[in-house]
Amino acid sequence: MLYNENNLPPGLFDRVMSAIAEERARIRAIRNFIISLFVCLGAMVSAIFVWSSLVNELALSGFGQYLSLIFVDFKAVLNNWQDYGMSLLESFPAVNIAELIGEVAIIMVLIKLSVAYAKKIAPVRHLKTANGI
Repeated sequence: MLYNENNLPPGLFDRVMSAIAEERARIRAIRNFIISLFVCLGAMVSAIFVWSSLVNELALSGFGQYLSLIFVDFKAVLNNWQDYGMSLLESFPAVNIAELIGEVAIIMVLIKLSVAYAKKIAPVRHLKTANGI
């Protein structure tokens, strides 16, 4: 059966073009979902190294030893609280903790993006043609 302009169903062109646009958006959402998952995986691997750096810095800085002094000799801490506070602040690994917080924030944003892209992936709908095929 041949179609000409007179016997085409009304709105067929608009339906076909909207279906093509929906499929392009679906493919774009799938691509963005996969990319965000791989970037999230890379951020998680990076977080492992940041965590190990934080643990090493905590061990080397002596922060735990200064902190445990409160429980060992509280009177000495009270008598020298200013020096104790300065020693505690000097040994605090702030840069490493900031790196870890940044990594966690990046991972959370990437997970949020992945979920948003996953929600945009809609199931495939097929168009019905004029003769029902």
